[in-house]
Amino acid sequence: MRVGQSRKRDQNERAIVDALRRVGAFVMRASIDGGPDLLVLWRGTVHLVECKATTGTPTKAQQNTAKEGWPIQTVRSPQDALAILGVRAL
Repeated sequence: MRVGQSRKRDQNERAIVDALRRVGAFVMRASIDGGPDLLVLWRGTVHLVECKATTGTPTKAQQNTAKEGWPIQTVRSPQDALAILGVRAL
C-alpha cells in the first residue's frame, strides 16, 4: 500500500468502534499492511483488533503477520469486540 492510500474498511467497523468507545476504551484506527484495523487501549492493555465481515477472511499479509506471532484478535460484531475486553454486551 502506498503512502496516503486508504484501506478498505468493513461495514461493521463503525459499530464496533462505537461499542468499544461507549465502554470507555480508547480506539485508534490503523492502516498498516498486514496489521490490525484497530489498536484498542483498555485498562492498561493494548488489544490488536481486526474487523471482518461475517464471511471475511484474512489477507495474505494478515496471515503472514499472524505467523510472525502478533496477537491479533478478529471480531465480526460489537459483541465480539466487547467480549475481548471481558465486557458483556450493552
